[in-house]
Amino acid sequence: MKSVAVFLALVVLALAAFDRPVQAQTPASPGIGATGKICFLLRNRSPVTLYGRVVLQSRERFTFRLERNRQVESCLVGTTYGGNRISLVLVNFLGLPLFSCYTTTSHAIDINARQQEEGWRYTADCR
Repeated sequence: MKSVAVFLALVVLALAAFDRPVQAQTPASPGIGATGKICFLLRNRSPVTLYGRVVLQSRERFTFRLERNRQVESCLVGTTYGGNRISLVLVNFLGLPLFSCYTTTSHAIDINARQQEEGWRYTADCR
């Protein structure tokens, strides 16, 4: 049993010696942002219920279902993208992405959807 623990410790040390892989970078603000408790406010300004998720660079995520004219406030603990940005992704009922952007959490994030001739147009207050 002791030899298994020693083997696992050696494997962990060997893996720690490798360089970290390069992280994907957002076009507007490369690098890694703040680490800690990240709070945000999402507001649905559209006439329909919206589904989506907020994702941090460290892969923590918050999934939401937001009815029209409602808002939700939440916090995640992790690391943001560069410029202290989070990823906002709106999805359909199958979970397929409809809209995505990177935005800061220094303001409320207003999400809009408008019906047009060719379908729905999604926008959000992404800065």
